[in-house]
Amino acid sequence: MKKELNRDFYRYVLPSMISMLLSGFYSMVDGIFVGNAVGSQALAAINLVYPVQACMNATAFGLGVGGAVLMSKYRGSEDYEEADRAAGTAITTLVVAGFALMGLFWLSRDWCISMLGGSGTIADYAHEYISIIIFCGIFPVLGNGITPLIRNQGKTVEATLFMSSGLITNIILDYLFVFRMGMGLAGAAIATVIAQAVVAAFNLSYLFRNNRNIFSLDSLKLSWQRLKTIIRIGVSPFGQTLIPSVIIIFTNWQCIRYGGDDALSVFSLLSYVLASVQLLLQGVGDGVQPLLSFYYGAGQTQHIRFLFKKAISASIIISLLTAVGVSLLRAQITTLFGLTGSLAQQAQPALIITACSFLMVGITRCISAYFYAVEKTNVSTLLVYIEPCLFFPIALWTLPLFWGLNGVWAAYPAAQLALAVLCVALYIRVEHRSHAAQLKTC
Repeated sequence: MKKELNRDFYRYVLPSMISMLLSGFYSMVDGIFVGNAVGSQALAAINLVYPVQACMNATAFGLGVGGAVLMSKYRGSEDYEEADRAAGTAITTLVVAGFALMGLFWLSRDWCISMLGGSGTIADYAHEYISIIIFCGIFPVLGNGITPLIRNQGKTVEATLFMSSGLITNIILDYLFVFRMGMGLAGAAIATVIAQAVVAAFNLSYLFRNNRNIFSLDSLKLSWQRLKTIIRIGVSPFGQTLIPSVIIIFTNWQCIRYGGDDALSVFSLLSYVLASVQLLLQGVGDGVQPLLSFYYGAGQTQHIRFLFKKAISASIIISLLTAVGVSLLRAQITTLFGLTGSLAQQAQPALIITACSFLMVGITRCISAYFYAVEKTNVSTLLVYIEPCLFFPIALWTLPLFWGLNGVWAAYPAAQLALAVLCVALYIRVEHRSHAAQLKTC
């Protein structure tokens, strides 16, 4: 049985890691092309308004994972009709949420840019970029939200291929629109939304061809009970996806305070690198989640423990390798994003400080995914939201008082260390209670 579990683990986790990493590459690709073609202020503008994009992606991912977990649970208990209804409810909710977010952000985009700290040229660049992203916001919502449904049906390779097609489209169009046609930030935004539309089209057409029961009126009909469960499960993955953007907002404010526009440009680079590593590590937890949810529905506790141990081991190894890689390649990374001179000199030590957080990120992402996969949503929600509400603000506003701008860079590793300690403590406590309950029933 362990051989089969090992095979399933890699079959789910590896495509999930690639898929999550690709989803984060959209903005990174925009940043690379814009940073080299337009300049550091344009690079800072994309980072400044990234929280708006992230809110759309987080809503999509939260609803998609919520529906996927519920679907996997029903599939594990062999209730396939309810599994189809869970997926159909998730799709209907994604459509409603997508159009609602488009309207909300379109009406408030100027206020958002101001609130995020944009002014002058950076604010103008930000408005040019984010207006196009918002106007076509339904595409990233459907693309990111339906991917977990396909992955949780065991179609991990297909889900990864669809995400890859979008990224390839984005790279080609960024080169054409930004470099060849000189369309600047508008060109980067148009390339991104076209690429996301490609992913959404592939996802919808695949589901429709292979599981039409999901698109029946009975399955698509909104059920308050199912919707409530999807939202309850999705609160944690929603937060996991959105929290980095909240951290970006807070850090942007402190960058402006302690280092001005130059610090804002440096942090743009740091946030791209950090987001890629976060998504890669989140891919481990999200990849093992369908299996954990399936065996949770089937009541196979030993299988759950075996898979979780593999996931946490993989997260630790990957986080250490990426930390070493970023530290060794820091000069090449700054060059890749078009930072030179004093900006490059500021960015290189900041990359090393940021890399110190990777090990803790791997642990926290994996344990949080475990808790929402087995429907311990209260614990997973606590772990996701305590960082931006308590740990990170304390570190961000305290450490710069002693170390200035380096204190700003050190705030995230410090907050992640506190969160990792809490994650491990809660996991040990929950496992101890579960083991004690099993002994009582024997």
